[in-house]
Amino acid sequence: MIDALVFAWGNFVKLFFLFCPFFVLNMFLSLTEGAGSARKRNVALRVTVVAVIVGAVSYFAGNAFLKLFGLDLEGFRIGAGILLLIMAQELALGHETPTAKDRPRNIDDIIVVPLGIPIIMGPACVSPIIIIGAEALTQAMEGGAWDWFAFLFGFVGFIGATVALGTLLFFAEALERIFGKSVIRIFSKVSGVILMAMAAQMIAKGFFAYLDNSAVGQKILEALTA
Repeated sequence: MIDALVFAWGNFVKLFFLFCPFFVLNMFLSLTEGAGSARKRNVALRVTVVAVIVGAVSYFAGNAFLKLFGLDLEGFRIGAGILLLIMAQELALGHETPTAKDRPRNIDDIIVVPLGIPIIMGPACVSPIIIIGAEALTQAMEGGAWDWFAFLFGFVGFIGATVALGTLLFFAEALERIFGKSVIRIFSKVSGVILMAMAAQMIAKGFFAYLDNSAVGQKILEALTA
């Protein structure tokens, strides 16, 4: 039970930062500028539902996705880490904010694209969710009932992170009044630095696991230690 709760909490923290909440908040404020408060809250709720659906499919079908395309988990982890590193660099160094001409006439048009996908659930966010779900499912299939319990609790952590992001968007106007757009942009850049560290960790973990588990990796290790 304790291990399942720790796993859920770890997923919550990790995924909340992977969502780049302050970047998403900044984009949400820019894309919904001029809309009424009730309309903005409605969009926040609906885009949260979109994120939950996309994330649920990624978490539960991640293992099947890797097997379908014959992808190795550690190789996919390295690729996801590189993708996340690129996104984090763009986030830390600056990202263009939508202008008035980028906003649609009907605010409902931004709910799925671009706000739900790819601003919230982009490739750099979906890939780690696939990895977390695939790892937890593999462990559950090889273990017992408690491992299945941990697998389900891991999804609870994802739901918590998504709801926390949706709450930020729901109270976007209040946060803008309290902090201002400039401070939100600064928070967004700081979160980019955190994502860089997470990306580097993913790449390193995938690389060393690949060396441990593959025949080619074993030969490289033998050559390095000879």
